Amino acid sequence: MQSESNYLKSELYNLIREDSAIFDFLQSGSLDGMWYWDLDNPSEGWMSERFWTTLGYDPELMPHKSDAWQNIIDPGDLELAFANFKKHCDDPSHPYDQIVRYRHKNGSTVWIRCRGLAIRNDQGTPIRMLGAHTDITAIKEAEAQLAEQKTKLKAANAELTNFSYAASHDIQGPIATLVGLLDALTEDIDKQIDEDGRKLLAMANLSAHRLKELTHGILEYARCGREAHELDRSHFNCNELLAEVRTDLQQEIQAARAELVVDDLPSIKALKAPTRQLFQNLISNALKFRRSDAAHATVVTINCRPIFDGWEFSVSDNGIGMNLEQQDKIFNAFSRLNNASKFSGNGLGLALCQRVVETHGGRIWVESTPNQGSRFTFTYPDSKIESIAISA
Repeated sequence: MQSESNYLKSELYNLIREDSAIFDFLQSGSLDGMWYWDLDNPSEGWMSERFWTTLGYDPELMPHKSDAWQNIIDPGDLELAFANFKKHCDDPSHPYDQIVRYRHKNGSTVWIRCRGLAIRNDQGTPIRMLGAHTDITAIKEAEAQLAEQKTKLKAANAELTNFSYAASHDIQGPIATLVGLLDALTEDIDKQIDEDGRKLLAMANLSAHRLKELTHGILEYARCGREAHELDRSHFNCNELLAEVRTDLQQEIQAARAELVVDDLPSIKALKAPTRQLFQNLISNALKFRRSDAAHATVVTINCRPIFDGWEFSVSDNGIGMNLEQQDKIFNAFSRLNNASKFSGNGLGLALCQRVVETHGGRIWVESTPNQGSRFTFTYPDSKIESIAISA
């Protein structure tokens, strides 16, 4: 049937010769098929050979009738195509452009990007419809494979998180016992051993306490991604939340002789306990890495501003700061970029901050200058928060 003369095909050829816009449309289409539809006689249409070969059919056996393609398109997608067709006919600025599914002759699904352009008479009435097909099946299959791999990776990550949680939870008991025994031993035999013995015992005691702190940090980090159903979003006032954090950190603030300056903060809908942990970690980090100069007053400032899709918070300090190389590594788990003997910690605090922020669909970054201070900024987009579980 493809070899016989067709009036619509001849008419299309004439249009291409007479109207450069038609040629430009075809040229930009990357075509895997083309069609031309008579809107005055909707049962009539012309489909190119590649239109049918893309779908596995012999063009010579396929009629130039609208129901030929309508019978093999997904019914829901056909409804979408007709809805867009009507909008395009009513308003030329509305694009006729959608992704639809066709049934291949072998039964498989062919994903097609279908674009079209209404041809109008002198009165602006649509009388023909010119369309182009682009086969995007390979892209859709790649997307499906990627989604499957993402699901598997998420499951593997959850399994690893659960293992880390269980392992760190189970080991806390023996470590606590070890720390207690070393503390008791230090107290009991302090006067029975020489100075070298005291130094060795002090080193063992310090190592045990660091191990306890590290295990606790791993437990908190693992808990962050665990049991997603345990916590739900709630509305809360960030000013009230910061007041709680200030109370919890009162001893650290006094020890640092620091001033905490808090902007007027909004009420948000988020995960309250993780958000509290986020602010507490960032403020504690600012207090820890303050300058040692006694004459230098430590100031930590918390600001917030609205952005197009949510809120942007920042925690700034005037501490020791960091260089660019350190900024690239600061959010890595177990990252210790300063002298461990001078600054306590397990290297998980900022990694935990990043996990909390990303769980809320936001991002976190740092801007810093050595000996001038650091500014940690994070965003909380509206309505993009997944439930997680984390201890406060």
